[in-house]
Amino acid sequence: MRILFVNPNTSEEFTRRILDTVTQYALASTIAAAKNPDSGPRSIEGVYDELLSVGGTLKLLKENMDHFDAFVIACFSDHPVIYALREITDKPVLGIAEASMYFGCMLGHKFSVVTTNDRWEPLLWEAVKHYGLQSRCASIRTTRMAVSNLESLDDQDTYSMILREARAALDEDSAEVICLGCAGMSGLDKRLEKELQVPVLDGVVCALKLLEGLLGYGVHTSKKRLYFPVNR
Repeated sequence: MRILFVNPNTSEEFTRRILDTVTQYALASTIAAAKNPDSGPRSIEGVYDELLSVGGTLKLLKENMDHFDAFVIACFSDHPVIYALREITDKPVLGIAEASMYFGCMLGHKFSVVTTNDRWEPLLWEAVKHYGLQSRCASIRTTRMAVSNLESLDDQDTYSMILREARAALDEDSAEVICLGCAGMSGLDKRLEKELQVPVLDGVVCALKLLEGLLGYGVHTSKKRLYFPVNR
């Protein structure tokens, strides 16, 4: 099975980290690649950047459509490209936010998301509502850092901010599972899990494992109504 992970910003560091994570967890039968568009924002800090990322991301995906069996949009948002791609292919398409929240529901009664800047709190609550998971989400907590700050995970201050908000979600919000709310946090899950003693979910890994299951089961995106084929 061949799976393409698309980082919709232009940060090659984020893309490299995504591929490192996928390589660590992929089945031997999985051929995975990670790419980012040549044009668009360097980081996606909100709706404006998200929309700026659409053109380059769609172009990249359409160029690679015939070479892969499934696709991941590796941005922790309800990214519009997810739904656009489901219109133009029946191959499975996942976003990392949706994937990690589904995993969270299976590992505890309630999950919390720890994300970056304050803008993402209302945006991710809207995503939670879209996925129908309001009753399962304990909180969306922000570190108030820019997404771009995550290009280096060696910064102890950055790690400490994520850890602080994750602890608060467990202690104050009744969360039982933590979802890391940015692709730039990929690779921190097991370190945090060791300290917190609860499941900490990397959306990149969650999307990988869901797609390996879907492809192994031989299922495809329904074309009955919402994703009825679009001729392009």
